[in-house]
Amino acid sequence: MVTGIRLKSLCKNMGKKLAAAGHASRVAILYLLAHRPMKLREISENIDLPENLVAHHVQVLSSCGWIRKRKQGTKQYYELKKRPFTDIKQFIEATPFGRTKESE
Repeated sequence: MVTGIRLKSLCKNMGKKLAAAGHASRVAILYLLAHRPMKLREISENIDLPENLVAHHVQVLSSCGWIRKRKQGTKQYYELKKRPFTDIKQFIEATPFGRTKESE
């Protein structure tokens, strides 16, 4: 069990990541990118939002470490980073909920 300053730092980091992902449009973007890297226009078309609004959400997710931009020639693709998902999994596994085999 983590306590004190280490817990405070861990929760601050986790809180930022979860807050960034805590918007329905951003969850939709994460869902789409879990399937494959996409261009901004593709994301926009798949969640039916204007590109400028999708660009804002992508920037928020990027600044908190959820996604990265990858250039391929003249095209820019967005893809998920695995680390935030691993961090959340480890955070949960460090609690009694992560160690139980029971399902509710």
